[in-house]
Amino acid sequence: MKSQESEQKIVSSLESIVKKTKGKVSPEDLSAETGYPLHQINDALARLIELYKARVTMDSDTGKLVFKFDYPLFKRGKKTLKELMFVFVEALWKIFKFIYKASIGIVLIAYTVIFVLILFALMFAGRSNDNDSRGPDIGPIIGGLFRGLMDAFTISMWMRPYHYTADQYGNRYRQYQSEPNRGRGFIQSVFSFVFGPDRPPYDPLEDHKEAAAFIRKNNGKITAGHIVALTGVSYFEAESRLAEYAARFSGELYINTNGVLVGEFYDLLNKQSSELRGGQIVFYEDEVEAPYELTGNTSGRNAAIIGMNSFNLIMSIVLINLFSGAAQLTLYDDLGKPINTDFIVSPFLTIGLGYFPLIFSILFFIIPIIRIFYVKRKNAKRENDIYRKKLVGAFVRNHTKSITLPEIMSIAHIDKKYEEKTKNILEKLVIELRGEINIDTMGNPIYSFKRLSAELGIN
Repeated sequence: MKSQESEQKIVSSLESIVKKTKGKVSPEDLSAETGYPLHQINDALARLIELYKARVTMDSDTGKLVFKFDYPLFKRGKKTLKELMFVFVEALWKIFKFIYKASIGIVLIAYTVIFVLILFALMFAGRSNDNDSRGPDIGPIIGGLFRGLMDAFTISMWMRPYHYTADQYGNRYRQYQSEPNRGRGFIQSVFSFVFGPDRPPYDPLEDHKEAAAFIRKNNGKITAGHIVALTGVSYFEAESRLAEYAARFSGELYINTNGVLVGEFYDLLNKQSSELRGGQIVFYEDEVEAPYELTGNTSGRNAAIIGMNSFNLIMSIVLINLFSGAAQLTLYDDLGKPINTDFIVSPFLTIGLGYFPLIFSILFFIIPIIRIFYVKRKNAKRENDIYRKKLVGAFVRNHTKSITLPEIMSIAHIDKKYEEKTKNILEKLVIELRGEINIDTMGNPIYSFKRLSAELGIN
């Protein structure tokens, strides 16, 4: 207990000093300021990095380690106001989707059946009551509807296996395997028509597991350059992750004889079980996300869904008009006697068979129409990300030499017609990856990333 109190005291002392220096400190500064041994300072500093966002880098003047905490201190995992608003809106959207999905099958399929029966009733309203007007057996239809709804919300919907596939350009990405059950597939197709096909969820620990797997494979070492190659983040973020991994995986940070900041994690090399797979190493160049699709359905399936919802929409409008004119409506049987139509003006029927399916059917079409712009924007961003991945991959695979623009485009397999787009992305990459642009004797730019090259050579 006393040891824990002493450790907490050191952490509190360091936190005060970090605030005083506006986030920039070195272990040696902290030891000299507090008088605590350097090994205790390093342990307390690791705890601070677990608590607050920080990055680790090398001082270009002294060649020593420097830790730079975000100032004011910002706790890891804490969300900004913008992120909190996004979470709130996302929660509302999920609630709406759940409610809408829960009733989508009932409204689309059951209302289609109900409206068809109403049409039959109106068609045969003038026939004799003695006629055999037995309707179609809808038991299997209703049974299939509820079986589909129950299946749609079973846990297996969230546990469907996914596999890797490739787009027309050869870019591999992850997507769910096709649903083998055709009966349940129609309900899922209805969901996909409105909200788009399901996408594999993002695992916030995926990058951490990948980093641990890479460290094990790379003799217990990792650099900020390796993190760039694995994730494509900027050096600013890579330095932050390197500091976080040092604290998370009990690593040691040092400057080697070539002036490269290295994280060493010998404890992670202790592997005893062959049954545990751990993270999968997939470099940033190969981490291409699946294209965004509007529905993911076949054209025939979409046509059937559109037809059913259009029918419901039209029938709801017809019935609303019918209900509104019910006071003037007079129906007669075969004997010429008027039929009591008071039941038609019932508020329950007006809402249940008129306004509710009308609003629902309109939303059924409005949501996909709005999603057209969303899908277009996301695919445009995905395309830019693919070019960025190709360029980062080209530099990672050829990090030992400077490269001209034509060479980069050739290595990255980028068509010459995208030269201007490539230049724009390269200008940003030079800043993010702390590279250099030099001009040759012909006036052509030559791109080099010396720091990336030095750090990728560590193994």
